This record gives sequence, C-alpha cells and structure tokens, in this order.
Amino acid sequence: MFKKIALTKVALVLMVSTYALAGFAQDKIEGVVTSTKLTMCKFEPGGCAGSLKLDARHDGKVEQMSINIPLGTQIRKGNETTYLPALRGNMVSISYKEEKGEKIAASIDVIKSVKP
Repeated sequence: MFKKIALTKVALVLMVSTYALAGFAQDKIEGVVTSTKLTMCKFEPGGCAGSLKLDARHDGKVEQMSINIPLGTQIRKGNETTYLPALRGNMVSISYKEEKGEKIAASIDVIKSVKP
C-alpha cells in the first residue's frame, strides 16, 4: 500500500513539473529590426511596450516576423539598457515564447549595431 502511494506521488510530481517547465520554454531568433511601434514608455529599464518587425533568415530566406514587446521586457545593448525605438536597423537576438499564436519577447539583446 505504501509503495503504491509513494509511486503515485512521484508520478504526480513528475507530471506537474514537466507541465510547468513546458510553460517556461523559450525560443531565440536573430534578425534585423525593420520597424518598431511604441505603445507605452516610462523611460526606465524595461519601461517600453509595443511591437517590432524583424527580418529573420530562415532556411536561406528572409522572413518578416512580428514580435510583441510587453512592459518589463529587458532590452540591452552590451551592458547598457536601451529603448525600443533605438532598435531600428540593428541586428538583435530575441528570446521569446509563443502564446495564442503570437510571439512575445522575454528579452532583447543588440548583437550588431549599425548606428554609431
């Protein structure tokens, strides 16, 4: 009896932890930001919200993607924080997750700046 209860608890814990980890899965994409749309900005780290269009290479073809940027998304250029409008024309790496068919940014790092 004790072994059945213990085995059931272990199975339940594994099932719940696997489900929880699946919710935190993130993908990465790299590309050039072609446009940005600012819906809110508090001018503090993570204080901009909006969206951006990204030209990303996929299987040798350039694919344009839309990425939503929620309030609180960290945007970095090296060790410094930058803001959403400053990303236009830059090569970036975006960690994101998909929710209801939309890509939602978790963090954005400038890889190569085309602006001085």
